Amino acid sequence: MKKTLLSLMLLPALSFASSLDMSTLKCNDMQISNTTTLKSVQTNCLIKKETTHDGMYEVEFVNTTTGKSVKCDFANKRPNSVVNGCRS
Repeated sequence: MKKTLLSLMLLPALSFASSLDMSTLKCNDMQISNTTTLKSVQTNCLIKKETTHDGMYEVEFVNTTTGKSVKCDFANKRPNSVVNGCRS
């Protein structure tokens, strides 16, 4: 029971550590937000990899603000799908 409780208490800390500040997420001059489509990411970003992950369509690209790799999830591979979330 103690181990389960400890795991549940640590989960929010782990989630916070992997979250991403969307205000600094850019591809060239395009700001990535929750309204950004898959097509616009594919057009404007330096794509490293595209794959299906946990039932979502995942795109890995370079954040031009930080120069680091970022993964964003979309509901599907349709060009008009919008960003569901991003992580580093």
